[in-house]
Amino acid sequence: MINMRLKFIKGSEIKYISHLDLMRTFQRALRRAHIPMHYSKGFNPHPSMSFASALGIGVTSIGEYLDIVIEEEVSEKELMERLNESLPKGLEIVDVVVLQDKAKSAMSLVTDARYSIELVFEHIIDLEKKIMDFMAQDNIIVPKEQPKKNFKTIDVDIKPMIKEIKVMPHENLNVELDCVLACGSKANLKPQLLLEALKKYIGDIFEVKGVKRVELYTNINHELVPLSLVDRK
Repeated sequence: MINMRLKFIKGSEIKYISHLDLMRTFQRALRRAHIPMHYSKGFNPHPSMSFASALGIGVTSIGEYLDIVIEEEVSEKELMERLNESLPKGLEIVDVVVLQDKAKSAMSLVTDARYSIELVFEHIIDLEKKIMDFMAQDNIIVPKEQPKKNFKTIDVDIKPMIKEIKVMPHENLNVELDCVLACGSKANLKPQLLLEALKKYIGDIFEVKGVKRVELYTNINHELVPLSLVDRK
């Protein structure tokens, strides 16, 4: 069996499909591409595949990851070409790496995600100063629903989950934020919650034009490393 990690783009054409639909789409594409997948044992076998992190509906990405296990050797280039021919518009494999035999799954590795968030403001403000003041708060409390507990709402301090916010250079009312947020099983901050907290702090003076996930990382010795560079042969 061979472990492989696929990096893919989820474009605007399919940004509103659910994670479950995305999983089914890949399962069908892998079958159509005749990729020799390894299947689980038992009454209802399923292909050995797992995503690093579910992507929120309405969010695009140029840095998603899928781990698969195949039973026969297929070159990285051939697998990418065959699978891209079978994927719908809006999904594209951009990198394939072979992993070490005992590599950790992308799902267990991921700790952080980088997002590019496009905002349109009603008027010009000193956004860098506002962001500095926003992050200088002792706590940033937001209400968060708990899907596994009947969507009960609790107050959560998201400040420890905001690793970085940068205001990118701009000349008009269209602004891009470069953000690194906690992502994974230990802590996970959706960009929507960050934007709700920011709007509450600075006022309802901007609209969200788009949210794009740029990369997924794992933390190794306090350094953020893209998942495509971890445990590769």
